Amino acid sequence: MTEIDKKSPPDFPHLHDIGLFYERLHAAAARMNAIRPYVLEALGQVEGYDIFLLFPETPDPEKLSLLTAGGFHGEEPAGVWGILEYLETATAAELTAVNHSFLPLVNPTGFAAGTRLNLYGENPNRSFVPELISDNSEDIYKNRTEPSVEGKILVAHIDRLTALARDGFVTQHEDDGLNEGFIFLSEDAEQPSPFAEIFLTCLREHVGIIKDGGADTLIDPKLKNGIWHNDFDATFEGLLTRKGIPRVVTTETPCLKPARARIDCNRDMVRAFAAFRPAE
Repeated sequence: MTEIDKKSPPDFPHLHDIGLFYERLHAAAARMNAIRPYVLEALGQVEGYDIFLLFPETPDPEKLSLLTAGGFHGEEPAGVWGILEYLETATAAELTAVNHSFLPLVNPTGFAAGTRLNLYGENPNRSFVPELISDNSEDIYKNRTEPSVEGKILVAHIDRLTALARDGFVTQHEDDGLNEGFIFLSEDAEQPSPFAEIFLTCLREHVGIIKDGGADTLIDPKLKNGIWHNDFDATFEGLLTRKGIPRVVTTETPCLKPARARIDCNRDMVRAFAAFRPAE
């Protein structure tokens, strides 16, 4: 597969078109704002690209506060488009039922280039929890002992982001070597929990669930029932878990599946997350 083919699959030819993404994001934010006041705010810039936070202007303290993020790694674009398609189609009932905020694209330079790392060779989802930094290959990049330029922008707003994620945080990722999907989950509950099942149901419908112990390029006994449970690391998800967020999920759709199926899956997982209500 050539780089052009990788970036321009026939079923979704604008997979890494960042200009189109920003254009549609602004239109989606305006649409949402007409339903419920929403703010689209740039938390910072990397090489002229904004890292946007989209959030309800006036959160309802009686309702759940949720945060969904995508695009930490640039070669994992389906979550970015899945979030956007949810923003373009969410109903008034969905937007008013919870306080749902979004970081649609964390790593814009990587997204535009179709590369995992940012323009500076940094991994935007590492080094958020210094005591958990490991010596594996995912951490051995520039600024290994501190977050990337994007990470520093998120850390500068961490108290605010933690408040927006008070009841749950989901970040949408992909795995470039897999034909089936799975989730990383931090949750103090017997698994598979009702919360885990909302994501697993979407994965089963669109891309399938990885077998116990893993498959293809990912083999690990920690994988069971499509879940990698309570394995804490130095990622942004690990930081929010340390901050006390009760449910933190990293979804992993498989890049070996068609782009359209992955995007549909990510969009439906955002919708399922918005609809979930924890047991009283």
